Parts: sequence; structure tokens; C-alpha cells
Amino acid sequence: MRALAWRLLRRDWRAGELTLLLAALALAVAATTSLRFFSTSLEQAMRQQAAQLLGADLVLSSTRGLRPMWVDEAQRLQLRQAQTLEFGSMAQHGEQFQLVTVKAVSPGYPLRGELKLRNGLTGIPAAGTVWVEERLLGLLQAQDGDTLQIGESTLRITAILDRDADRSNGFAALSPRLIMNLADVPATGILQPGSRVNYRLLLAGPPSALQTYQAWGKPRLEPHERLRDVSSGNKRVSDPINNAGSYLSLAAIAAVLLSGIAVALATRRYADRHLDALALMRCLGGTRRQLLTLFGWQLLFLWLTAMLAGGLAGFLAAQGLHRLLAGLLPVTTLEFAIARPLLTGVATATLTLAGFALPAFLKLAQVPPLRVMRRELQPADWSTLRLTALALAALFLLMTLETGKLWLTSLVLLGGLGLAALCGGLLWLALRRWRQRGGGQSRLAQALDGLARQPAATISQVLALGLGLTAMLLVFSLRSELLAQWRADLPADTPNQFAIAIPADQVQPLQAVIQQHHWRSSPFYPVVRGRLVAINGKAVQKPAEAEPDSGNRDNALDRELNLTWSDILPEENTLTEGAWFKPDAAEVSVEAELAKRLDLKLGDSLRLQMAEGSVEARITSLRTVDWNNFRPNFYLVFPRQLLESYPASYLASFHVPDADKTAMSTLVRGFPTVVFADIGQIMAELQKLMDQLADAVQAVLVFVVLAGVLVLLTGIAAGLDGRRQEAALLRALGAKRGQLQRRAGMELLVLGGMAGLLAVLLNEILLAVLTVQLLEGTPTMHPLWWLAVPGTSAMLTLAVGLAGMRRVWTVSPMDVLREN
Repeated sequence: MRALAWRLLRRDWRAGELTLLLAALALAVAATTSLRFFSTSLEQAMRQQAAQLLGADLVLSSTRGLRPMWVDEAQRLQLRQAQTLEFGSMAQHGEQFQLVTVKAVSPGYPLRGELKLRNGLTGIPAAGTVWVEERLLGLLQAQDGDTLQIGESTLRITAILDRDADRSNGFAALSPRLIMNLADVPATGILQPGSRVNYRLLLAGPPSALQTYQAWGKPRLEPHERLRDVSSGNKRVSDPINNAGSYLSLAAIAAVLLSGIAVALATRRYADRHLDALALMRCLGGTRRQLLTLFGWQLLFLWLTAMLAGGLAGFLAAQGLHRLLAGLLPVTTLEFAIARPLLTGVATATLTLAGFALPAFLKLAQVPPLRVMRRELQPADWSTLRLTALALAALFLLMTLETGKLWLTSLVLLGGLGLAALCGGLLWLALRRWRQRGGGQSRLAQALDGLARQPAATISQVLALGLGLTAMLLVFSLRSELLAQWRADLPADTPNQFAIAIPADQVQPLQAVIQQHHWRSSPFYPVVRGRLVAINGKAVQKPAEAEPDSGNRDNALDRELNLTWSDILPEENTLTEGAWFKPDAAEVSVEAELAKRLDLKLGDSLRLQMAEGSVEARITSLRTVDWNNFRPNFYLVFPRQLLESYPASYLASFHVPDADKTAMSTLVRGFPTVVFADIGQIMAELQKLMDQLADAVQAVLVFVVLAGVLVLLTGIAAGLDGRRQEAALLRALGAKRGQLQRRAGMELLVLGGMAGLLAVLLNEILLAVLTVQLLEGTPTMHPLWWLAVPGTSAMLTLAVGLAGMRRVWTVSPMDVLREN
């Protein structure tokens, strides 16, 4: 039986019966293997790139020193380590003084990214030396080689710092920065009991070890400790990475689904073309068990061939992607592992074969011998439907485990298939109604008559083509939405400078200079420092360690907040509840996330303590705030009359073009008491990250397009056999070639157009849901798609269909009928 199965398989291969089936299976392996490798490598590379903004893969920060257990566990897991201390101090040069942010670093800093210096030095400052930002030199009227007094130590300037690897600590780290050796800190005498110091342990290493460290460490965190990685850091960094990961997961789902559809269509065509031969074998004494054994061996041969061809193609594609990725993302520790992606491809293709091909082969074993006399008899066995359901469930589970996103897999697979089934039912009703109503004499009516005569075949082809187009269109359109969102999140005029601690008497002169240079600026917001001490008359200022649930205590209760006043709703803020306060009322507007964390609601009263007194106000509105728009944002906004009697400095952000950097240097020297924070370096890193993500997303689209093209070919080929036989029969009865070509062409156009309309409908629905749930954006309609996609689909279906039917027009009708 094994030898017979091999001979039949070779015969079918030579006849071209297995080309599409093997291509679909091989593509399932190659696509899932390469996409899994690509998504894993891309996610790792993107996180390493984003980690440069943290200076590490994982950061433990503490305000009370590092407990030894954190260092010991990192050593046990063989993670690379570095430590930093960050604190504020006064730097003195001659008669000049300046408040600076001092960062003391240990050897190995930074673990990710690099320190960019003017003179090409590397490593960290040597003992007794410091590296400083250029603006600090201007403020202190110093130069490279001079000495600075930091506490009780005198340190020499040996390098000018252009870029630090970590600028992620907010406004506290935006004053002029000075980097020194960690070993020099004790001699300064600055750190005393009660000093405000940020201790940080920087870690880097393999993702598995980092995950183990996080799982071990999170339950052991104390209130003064925080464990951060890229995903829990700046949302402007983590959101694009997470969205790109979801996009890659969607691409993997689409590739698997498309490959499965192609396998199902190719197998069905293969089975339909062999029913007569197997019915004859049954008449000649072949048993059902023998047929099952025969096709079992054939399936095994197909599986092995597809695994070898697809695995090799996937491996080569993964190698090529690795080289592309290495050039695209210049990271030095990119892991290249093909074993897991290859196993994923084999497992996915095996389930695809079982779910989409095995039912059709089992159908062959059920063929009745009587079909030799009555060709309309079709084998039917409900067990194949149960087998398909089981395989689809296994495929769903596998994709969920691989993507790690149950909701995304459910939405795309179950939601898409459910919508397709609903549209298929509506199409069946429409074809039935058309057939009952009777056709017309136009070419369109005749084409609809031909499609309505075989509604099951028409619906299956429309659904197959429609789902294939939907998958391609969804991946393509979501890519466009992602790119548009990233461009919108980081426009060209995004503020790259912050002016902090602006004295009230310098607000107007600074505004005048900014307007003179036509730099786009945010409003100048007053800033009053205050601490939240009571909610609804109940004190909230208790020592954190005295609270039994201090691990869940919000840090907004343990620090001073930036308060401001404004007569109007700040730009890019949106009211979610309540109404904006009255100018003369004791009211306050609260940021919605803070209100949720502190369980605040409209009507609650808040009391805040400032150095000069306290204020109490009632909450009358809640706002959403985009904390990542590089503009001044505040948790609490008050009416002017409530805070204007308290001392305030001012805060603003503005955009300085690259061509105006010299003017910016003049501005800094002209306002020596204002702290200017240049965040252009962060902006450059973010822009670089966005560009790399965009290139990676475009590369992934190739795989889905290949799978979609294969679905189109198999979908169209699946319906050609019946059309060839019908056209050959009509030719034998005297129909002219031109009439048949026009009729077949119109049917193919209508079929492709219906598939295109279905694809646009499904895509609009799924894309709207994904835009809201995944991108947190606002869905939009795409009117152009309703014209372009059905038209393109119709023309492709026409071109491929007529190419597949060319033998009908060039070969004798008798020969075509004999082949069929």
C-alpha cells in the first residue's frame, strides 16, 4: 500500500495536481517560521533600542539605598550590573554657583546606549574628575580643564557631555547634569541622613533571566522601591513597541489563516478531481480501510515534503531577515535562535494540514461505489466536521500561546470567521432570491444566473477569496494606521526644550524672545508646589511604613505635586466628567487617572498644604491628560484666585529648529536664572525608534502578501474545473468562443467583485475594533477602498481565471471533456 501511495503521489505531482497544495503547506511552515523568528528578534531588538533611554534593560530604583538581596540575586542570574546615585547639589567655580543634578556612576555604566563626549573619551569619569554638560560651563563661566567644587571635593572637568544614556527621570533630572565616579561620592560629604538621593541598580542580560528577576523581585518590593523596564517606563517608548508586537502577532495570525484557506481549497480541489477514480477502485474491491491507509501514506509524504521545503525556506528567510534586522537595528546582543521558530512552523503546519486537508482526504475514503453510475453522489461524513472543529480549536490555542494575546487571536480568528459566516448566509439568501425571481438578458444578469445555479460553490469561492483579501487588507491598513499614529504622536514641531523655574518677572521677556524667533511654544503655566494632606477632611499624610497596605499606597500622597491655575481648559486636555470651574470658586479639576487611583469623584474636597499656607477646594471636573506630549501637564488645576497669592515660578515648553541652536545658546546665557532642559536627545532616539519600527512593519507585509496571493490562486483554481467542463460542453453544442469568453469573464468579474466587497466590509469592521482596542484611536471610514478593492479583486480574478481556462479556447472540446 505504501508503494502504491508513492506511485499515485508521483503521478499526481507530474500531472500538476499537488502543486498548489504543497505550495500552501510549505508556505504555512515558511511563513510561521520566519514571522515567529522575525517578531521575536524584532521585539528583542526594539526593546534593546528603547532600553538605551533607560541605560539598561531593567532598573531598580530606591530612595533609601539598595538592599543587598537585589545585587545578590542579579549575580546569581548572571546579569550585568551597574549602580548610580543621583542627587541635587551646588557646583561652584570661582564666584559662580549653579544647582546641578549629580549622577555618580560605577564601572560598566551604561549597560545600554552610550555616553557621547566631545573629546572621544569612553568608559566613566576617572577618580577625581567630572564630565559636564556644555550649558553648565556657560552658567559657571568655566571651561574644559577647570576645577569645580562639589561639596568638600574639588574635581577637574575632563570632558563635555553631549548625551547621557539615561534621561528618563522627569524634571528632577533636567537641570544641568554632572557625571562623576561613584567612588568619589563619600569624599564630597554631601550625602547625610535625610538627603534626597535616588539609588539605582541597572541590569542587562538575556530576556529569560530578566523575566525571572522581575518575577522574583516584584513581590519583594517595598514602598520606596520601584522596578522598571521599557514596557513600564515611558509610554511614548513602550506604546509603539507594544503596538508593533501586536501587529506582528496579527501578521502571524493572518499568514496562518491564509495558508490554511489555501490548503483547504487546494485539498478540496484535489479530492473532487479524484472521486471518480476512487469510486472505480471501490467497485474493483478496494475497502474503505485500504483507502484510508492509502491516503494516510499520501498525507505523510505530503507532510514530510512540506516540512522539508517549508522548513528550508523558513530557515533561509530567517537568515535573510536576521541580516536585514542586524543592519536595520544596530544592536550587539541580538539572539539568533531558529529552533523555536522552526518548531512553531512545523506545529502550525501540522495542525493546518490536520484541520484543512485531512477532512478532504477522509472524504475520499467515504466515496460510494455507486458514484460510478451516478456522479452526483457525494460522500458525506459528519465526523470530518468534528475533526475540523477540533483542529481549528488546536490551531486557535497554538496561535494564542504564540502571540500571547487571547483577545487579539479571538477577535481576528473567531470574529473574522463569524462575520464571514454571517455574510455567507446573507449571500446564500441573496442568490436564492435571485434564482427565484428569474434572471434578465444583460450580461450581468446572465453572470448572476450562472453563479446562482451553484450557490454552494459560489459562496465557498467568495468566502475564500474574501477572507484572503480581508487578511491582506487588514494587515496593510493596520500598518497604515500605525504609521499615521506614530507620525501624529511625534510631529516635526514637537517641543524639544523645557524652560523650568522661570521667575515671574522674566516671563514676558522670555516670551518676547521666543516669539521673535517664531518658535512654537506652549502657554507659560504658573507652578506652585503643594502636598495633598486631606481628602474629604480625612488626613492622608501618614508615614508609608505605618500603613498595613503601604505597598498599594499611591506615590502622589508621599511627595509634593506641581499645582497650577488656568482660566481655561489646558490644551490637549479633555474633560471626561463635570464642568470647568468658575473663576471665583474654591474648585479644582483633577486628572482622571489620579482620581481613579485615589478613588476620587466629583464633589469630593481636597486640602493641599503649601509652605505659606493651605487651600481647600471641591472637585468639579475630571480630565484626561496626555503625559507623553512633551508639554507641561498637571494633576491638579485651580482657579487663578485660589493660588495666585502663593509664590510661583513658571513652566513652558517650546520647539527650537536645528538651525537655531546658536540662538538657543544665546537665550540660555541671557536668562541665567532659568533652568533650560534640552530634550532633543530623547526626541532623536524616539524618532529613530519610530523609523525602525516603520521599516520593520513594511518588511512583514511581504509574507502576508505572498500567502494572500496563494489564496487567490487556489481560490480561483478551485472553481475552474466546473467552468472548464461547462464551457467545453457548450462549445461542443455549438456556442462560439467569444460568447463563452465574455460569459466566463463576466462571472469571474462578479465573483471577484463580491469577494472584494466582502473583504472591505470585514476589514472596516475589524479595523475599527482594532483601532479602538489596540491603538486607542478613533476609527475612520475609507471610501476609496469601496471602489479600489472590489475593482482590483475583480480584475485579478478575471486575469487568473481566464489564464486557467485558456485550454478551453485552444483545445478540442472533446479533449477537455475527456480530461474532466
